[in-house]
This record gives sequence, C-alpha cells and structure tokens, in this order.
Amino acid sequence: MDRYDVIVVGAGSSGGVVAARLSENADRRVLLLEAGRDFPNEEAVPPLFTVSGEHSWRTAGIPEFDWDLTNSDGAGTLGGRSLRLPRGRLVGGTSMINATIAARGAPFDFDRWAAMGNRGWAWADLLPLFIAIENDLNFGDRPIHGRNGPIVIQRYRPESWAPVNRAMYEACLELGVREAPDLNELDAHAGVVGPMPHNRYKEVRLGTLVTYLRAARPRPNLTIRAGCLADRIVLAGRKATGVVYIDETGTSRTAFADEIVISAGVYNSPAILQRSGIGPSEWLRPLGIDVAVDLCIGRNLLDHPGFPMLFKARGLGVTTGRFFAANVRGPANAAGEPEWQTHPFPIDEEEDIAGFWTYLTRQEAEGEVRIASADPRRPPLIDHRYNTRQRDRDRFADARSFVKAMLATRTFQRYGAVSMDDLDKPIEVALREAMGPAHHQAGSAKMGPASDASAVVGPDLRIHGFDNLRVADTSVYPDNVMHNTNLTALVVGEMAARFIDQGLGITPPETPEVSAPAMQDAGMPA
Repeated sequence: MDRYDVIVVGAGSSGGVVAARLSENADRRVLLLEAGRDFPNEEAVPPLFTVSGEHSWRTAGIPEFDWDLTNSDGAGTLGGRSLRLPRGRLVGGTSMINATIAARGAPFDFDRWAAMGNRGWAWADLLPLFIAIENDLNFGDRPIHGRNGPIVIQRYRPESWAPVNRAMYEACLELGVREAPDLNELDAHAGVVGPMPHNRYKEVRLGTLVTYLRAARPRPNLTIRAGCLADRIVLAGRKATGVVYIDETGTSRTAFADEIVISAGVYNSPAILQRSGIGPSEWLRPLGIDVAVDLCIGRNLLDHPGFPMLFKARGLGVTTGRFFAANVRGPANAAGEPEWQTHPFPIDEEEDIAGFWTYLTRQEAEGEVRIASADPRRPPLIDHRYNTRQRDRDRFADARSFVKAMLATRTFQRYGAVSMDDLDKPIEVALREAMGPAHHQAGSAKMGPASDASAVVGPDLRIHGFDNLRVADTSVYPDNVMHNTNLTALVVGEMAARFIDQGLGITPPETPEVSAPAMQDAGMPA
C-alpha cells in the first residue's frame, strides 16, 4: 500500500510551503502530488521562468506550464468575451509564472478575517509569519520586516524603470499623492505612490520551486510526485483516507494518508472536492455524484477585476527598463481603505503607446467555479460575474477620473500625452469592452465558523464535517486581500503546517525558523 503521514495535493505557493515545512520532521512521511512538470535542479529551470523587464506572464497559454482555464461571460456583461485565467501547472505553481509582485495584505484585511469568526488570523497573528518568510534587501532592518527568510524581496532602482513609470510617479506627486518608499509599510495601503516590491533575485523568479522545495527536496521523507492529476478524495465518514490520482502513464492510482491537504488552487481545489462529493448538492447530483457533505465549495469566487486605459505620449512607449516598477494606491475611503490601484505599462515604442492598468482592491460581485463532469481531465466551468455590480462600476469610474487627472498634469503634458480611449464613455460600456482579470483570484472555499452557512473550512483550515481534510491556498480567503495575493498564500501554507503540527501534539515555534537556502542552492545566480 502506498501510504504516508500527510498527502499534499498541489505544489504551488501554499502547497509547496506545507510540504516543505511538514517534512522538516524526519519521522513524518510526506507525499506532494503535482499535475504539472517538476524541475528538480537549477539547470532544469527553463528560461521562461526567469524575470525579464516586462513580467508578462509569458507562460500563459502554454499547455506545458498553464492550466489553460477561461472565464465565461454568463451574465453577458463582457460582450460575450471569454477571458484567459492563467494558473501555473508545474511544481511551484503560479508562483513560477506570475509577475513576482510581493505585496502583503493590509492589516485591516486580516483584522476583517478575524472579525468574520476566524480566530488566529488577525494582523497581529500573521505579522510574525510575514516577517519570517522574507529577506527584504531594502528594508530588512526595520521591525516589521525580515532578513532571514527564503523569499528575497527588493524594489527596482529608479534608474532601471521604464520611462512611463517615472512619469506616473512624478505626476502623482504633482497631484499631491504621498510618496511611500515601502508599500509594505503599515501606513502605505491607501493614498500613496511607491515602488513595487518584487520576490526575485537578480533575474530569477523566487517561487516555491526554487526556495522552499529546493531546500526540502533532499529529505528522504519527502516524495515529490509530478505528472499526477488528482481525481478525488477517498472518504470514510468524517475521515479522508486517500487520494485517487492519474499518473503520467494514464493509470489511476491511490495513495493513503492520515492527513490530507488540498492546495490545488482557487479553481482546482473546489473541482477536486466536488468530484469527491463535497459541494453544493444541486451541482453534484445532476452529474451522478453522491453528495457526502453539502457545502458552498465553488461559490464566493473573488478577484481584483482590472481595466486598461491607453494613451500616446512621446517617449513613454519605450519598452526597455522595468515595467511593473511603480504603483499608486487610491485614496482611503470612509473605512480607511483604497478602492483601486493603478500602475503604468509601455506598449509600443515606435507608436509612442503606453497605458495604465487599474484594478479594484475589493470586488463586490461573487462568481463561481463548478465541475462540468466527474472526469478530472475536463476543466471546471468558471464565471467571475465581472461587471455585474454597480458599486464595482462606480469604483472604476473614480479610478478613471484619476487617470484623466494624471494625463492632464504638467508631467504628462511635457510628453504630449493624449488618451487613446474615450474617457467619457459610459463606464459600463468601457468595462464591457475591455475589463479583465488581475489574476488575484480567491475565496472559492471560504474560511469561517460552522455557523456561517457560506463557510467551507474552519479557522484551522479543516473542511467542516471532516477531521483530517484541509484546504490551504487562496481558496480559503474569506474576503480578498487588498493587494497581490501571493505572499499571503505563502503565509496560508505556513499556517496550515502549524495547524497539522498542533493537531499531532507538536508545538511549533511562535515565530518559525524558516532558513534561507544559499543562493546557488535556490536556483539563483551567485
């Protein structure tokens, strides 16, 4: 029998952390299952995973590395457009294909989680973990930052920025926006402009493949099994006993364990659980799936919807230099939170075309992800219901007004900036034509107490109704964080490992020792 102490399904941002942390105990046998490919040494890491200036999600749509998922326009609010939803299909997951932006969630994000009944998830609880995972090369000597973690964080030097970043930065200062050199500082979450933090070292993307898992890989008690597509969980009453998966030869196999953690991502974690009979009964019964537990798995799907605005300006379409270098966070609302963020990007140097990408920090519309059949090889059906709430449209209208003000500043007018879009077009029309995802999806297996009918997992990440089955990835966010989601996903992995340790009678340290692998051992150039 293929048996382990713990099985982790999905080797991405959270799952890679869970497997690496749990395998630190040499007496614990850990199996990490991943549908995509593995790259076990730095020579095997493809050049596609290095970080170029544009951070363009260059592997999106490449079947070898991407799940090739799409968002349907079920509500008809996107003009019938189908939107690509890139998600990493390899060891390291989306942490190996994303834009490397290392923004923490805001303190009020996590305090809101705690207020929703999730004890232990307040900002004061999570800050030690954010500190422990990072090696901040710019601000590591400050009390709220770390210098010893596996994730190197740094900001691009202004002299390396693409010119449009400098123009936006200066225009924001001209408009009275406050400058924030550290966007992860406690008071830098609204009404500021600053350089974006990135988790990269030189030109290497610091996903979990080349950090947590590179350091953990030599352990004999950790088995990383790639090319294995998870089908469903084997259930026996309140217990999960194993995982059925299809190996790289197409053979169906089963591995067994005392603890099972699903970390397959915001779309695939719900799909695996639904195929296992855990999910909304009205979705599962028509597919011939016996319902084990009727939970809202696949609902509450969230994102930061985005919207591009293009303009022409002499010299600002230059595509050399760093693209995602600077970011402006919108002014604080009555709750002290920003409602949108904007960063610029160059497009065409010859035609002097550049743009602003604006996304909402909190989406009111809630989408869903549901399986189309019991066949794990069929992709799930996804509908984020973008552009279906007037409050979301109003926030985009506010952001568009700010972009108009930026283009009218002396800074941009020195370059002869003129919008290529009709910035007075009704916002619902503009969004229908151009709205898209910011790739910060979350919430499809919501964390909350059992008294919350929409909750899927409890504050210890165990699925309600089960003793040893957990979810650990961005699916569990009860509400989305204001900023990019990846650093928080790493912390979710750290929390999941702590919960399993505590359940087995092992007391983890208050602030875990997360050692940073040597640069050459982490797949990074010396």
